[in-house]
Amino acid sequence: MNKRTRASLFRQRLNAVLQQEQVSRASLADNAGLDRSAISQLLREKSTALPNGHSLALIAKNLNVSADWLLGLSDDPRPTSQVMEQAVTLTKAEPHPLDSNIINWHLEALGQKIRYVPSTLPAPMKTPATINHEFDLFRTKSPDQARYDTEEKLSFFRHPESELEIALAKQTLIDFAEGNGIWRGLSVADRAEQLKAIGDYCQELYPSIRMHIFDARALYSAPITVFGHQRATVYLGQRYFVFPKGERVTVLAKHFDELVRGACVTSDHAADWFYDLAKLTAHLRDGDQLPDL
Repeated sequence: MNKRTRASLFRQRLNAVLQQEQVSRASLADNAGLDRSAISQLLREKSTALPNGHSLALIAKNLNVSADWLLGLSDDPRPTSQVMEQAVTLTKAEPHPLDSNIINWHLEALGQKIRYVPSTLPAPMKTPATINHEFDLFRTKSPDQARYDTEEKLSFFRHPESELEIALAKQTLIDFAEGNGIWRGLSVADRAEQLKAIGDYCQELYPSIRMHIFDARALYSAPITVFGHQRATVYLGQRYFVFPKGERVTVLAKHFDELVRGACVTSDHAADWFYDLAKLTAHLRDGDQLPDL
């Protein structure tokens, strides 16, 4: 952008703010501690004058707008401090599979693609036995309540406008199948049923829901959800870091797409993969390990 174009944009934006806030040129000059003639010169039609750094800072602060926006360096008129405060929020997660935050964020992004890397298994696909096992330790909500909440909200993911992509690490699924980690104590039969249930979802709802399985030895991802272009969340455990639409959402969407491109099991083969894993799991004994899949 050359100086003439930038000066023209500066005049347009400054005039727009003055009109919107009903502030006169004289008032701006007095409140900002600048000469009235200086303001008049900056706003004179076809003028190529631009304020120096000190004057620009005073004008922007007085009108509560971004200096970068006045100069055409940003499309967001809010002061940088406000942008930074709202760039990331910390939201408390509710202790059950589908909390109200998740549902509301899904609704806001309805008709857009949702990209989801779960922390364990995909919440909408958990069986009652898995929910009972995982939520047995939560005192704020009983397993029955958690299961009821999930079943009530499952219908949302069958909405015709829903488009959900899920990326899961193969090692997470093998740990589940073998009953390792948090799933220790969940019976072989319940684990096999859960894996078959995920296969059923992949088969029934494809291509509206697409499952991609990646190898955690080659790729890694923290638990994230990208809600279309609206926002993205990173799950910390009990809390979400929430990013509003913008560059960070784009970066996290690209990160998810890298997981898809590097998938060792693509979405069109996911259902069969889960069925095979369920069959292998059904024949496991305590302490058995699965072959390298």
